[in-house]
Amino acid sequence: GYPPREPTTTPQTNHRLTTGRTMLLFSCAVSSAQAPASVPPNDLAHTVKLNNGVAMPLISLGTWQYSPAVAESTVRLGLSLGYNHIDAALDYKNQRSVGKALAEHDRASYFLTTKVPSRTSASSAFADTSKDLAADLEQLGLSYVDLMLVHFPPVGNTLHCAAMQEQWRALETFYRAKKARAIGVSNYCQSSLRCIARAANVTPAVNQIKYHIGMGPDPIGLRSYGDRLGIVTQAYSPLGDGTGELISGALVTGIGAKHNKSGAQVSLRWVVGHGVPVSTKSTSASHLTANLDLFGWEVSAQEKEALDAATSPKGHPSFMCDA
Repeated sequence: GYPPREPTTTPQTNHRLTTGRTMLLFSCAVSSAQAPASVPPNDLAHTVKLNNGVAMPLISLGTWQYSPAVAESTVRLGLSLGYNHIDAALDYKNQRSVGKALAEHDRASYFLTTKVPSRTSASSAFADTSKDLAADLEQLGLSYVDLMLVHFPPVGNTLHCAAMQEQWRALETFYRAKKARAIGVSNYCQSSLRCIARAANVTPAVNQIKYHIGMGPDPIGLRSYGDRLGIVTQAYSPLGDGTGELISGALVTGIGAKHNKSGAQVSLRWVVGHGVPVSTKSTSASHLTANLDLFGWEVSAQEKEALDAATSPKGHPSFMCDA
């Protein structure tokens, strides 16, 4: 299993949510620079403490499915509006453009997450992943990232357990070289996590999964499983995929009207209300601004109960595994 960790406390029982700019001070191993005082107040006030002490901003701006030009303009826009966490990936094929937008900002002013694709060959997984990790840094124009994730388990999941373990070993090597402040996974189920745990020296800090209203607060028991290991669950697709139900549906808009908020804001608030960091996406300045307005208000206990109990839209935490 994973090496023992000091106990962590959580928003209901797991992560420690922290308010205050001081939590994004970089560790001495990387940098002692503090984010500039000019950063908008929305930026650094809301973070989650990872299992190695690194503070990760609760809201990130995603770049999936964006052309290089759109990725660059969206990251530039997001940073200007107050986002300080950008989510990228090698497979998105737009990281050079993301890097161009990031280059206009002080490195200590933002948190950067990126990812490497899975591997299936145990004999080459370490070397191939090491090349992908180096490619991430080169494309982004950075000497380190804040969070590096394995993007998804391979097709067949634990049929390739040895390759998954070798890939995780490459991330641990990258982490020890101080090229990532934290490492984690995405789209991993319990079986995937158990596989790498058998050979791991570092517990994943994050598991980024699909998580939205309609799936329940603890889909397939994966969030509580991560909680027990000190792995922070992070949400992608918080508004569902290909449906407007979590934006304009009767449940979320009805609740939103009582709080002078949109249906989308209610859907995102439900995620962070469960202590789950969220990755959002939009190219619209007004939508991006609204997506930051998730704090200083909350739904009632009765409204939360209704949102927790919703069974639509359907969703599954991972597209690569079931449990």
